[in-house]
Amino acid sequence: MGKADYYRSGDYNGICDRCGFKFKFSDLKLEWDGLYVCTANRCFEIRQPQDYVRGVRDNMSVPVSRPQAPDTFVNTNVVERFVNGYTPNTFTLG
Repeated sequence: MGKADYYRSGDYNGICDRCGFKFKFSDLKLEWDGLYVCTANRCFEIRQPQDYVRGVRDNMSVPVSRPQAPDTFVNTNVVERFVNGYTPNTFTLG
């Protein structure tokens, strides 16, 4: 005989889904996840408040977008001869 084996008008026996002990069904509480649990053995837990936190959508777009510039190549094969800071066809001999 357990502690819930007595007569209470309009009540029946139930088993705690967390600890497995027998209680009167009016002593069990329904949790947010659908389990009927007792309050005597501290099986009842309130829902975590962070379950209600909503995420904030992040704006991942670039504020200023431009197309990629074409590559600029410098010709390194041209060698000019400088005489006194001038190219040969631009200076005059005196």
